[in-house]
Amino acid sequence: MWTPRVYDPHDEAIGRSLSAAEGERVLVRLYGGRRNAGQALKSLARSVADLRDLEAAGYDARGHPRSPFAPAVWDGLLAMEQLDLEPLGSGSDGDWPRGSGLPLGVFAWVQAYTTDAAGRFQGRAHSPDCVHRRPHPGVDHHHEIVTIEELLGNKEFDPCSKCGGYAVRRLTDPQVAYYRAAHRLHDLARLIRATPRQRAVDTERFARTFDELGDLDTPTAEAWFPSRGQARQWRRITNRLRNEVQQPQAT
Repeated sequence: MWTPRVYDPHDEAIGRSLSAAEGERVLVRLYGGRRNAGQALKSLARSVADLRDLEAAGYDARGHPRSPFAPAVWDGLLAMEQLDLEPLGSGSDGDWPRGSGLPLGVFAWVQAYTTDAAGRFQGRAHSPDCVHRRPHPGVDHHHEIVTIEELLGNKEFDPCSKCGGYAVRRLTDPQVAYYRAAHRLHDLARLIRATPRQRAVDTERFARTFDELGDLDTPTAEAWFPSRGQARQWRRITNRLRNEVQQPQAT
């Protein structure tokens, strides 16, 4: 039913489980070919800015919420796994000391839904699908919505160890593409940072990869980064890593 999460940063499928396209595939599989699958897919096209606006309108006689669509649609709208944002760490301090300092890019606007984004309430924050919360699917006015950029700035955010504390609105194609590129570049940087004895680098292949990652065309740069400064930051990091890998290693 669920596509396995990919951890290999050089696998083209990394990030796919977070994508809107995967949300459509999940929904079709959950419906198992039933006739109303097409109507459920149309629900994914709702262009609402806040998914909480889709909350149930009242409750039925058994106390279950009257959802505006089938419960499975929430699996098409939300990805319940957390984003691996280590590539965006500072590289020296902060939450990801092993990060590569890559710009946040289009992830600044990714929506996260949680029960407590700033640690204001007793107990830990939960995602909409957490086993520790009520069994009703989806999000409603009891949840909070923040961007990933805002969530990273909330130092009091205390996530549940089971669910990670939040779910994200499924990623667009540019967001998935940047996620893949950032993890690919971060892994190469990690290999370069390894000690000479551990480091086994094909200099020519690495240089070609850095050329590929750093030579962004204008549409890609505009899709990935909200400012030219972030695009320059990306290129500056790729250039620095290319120059570093081409330097001869001391024996």
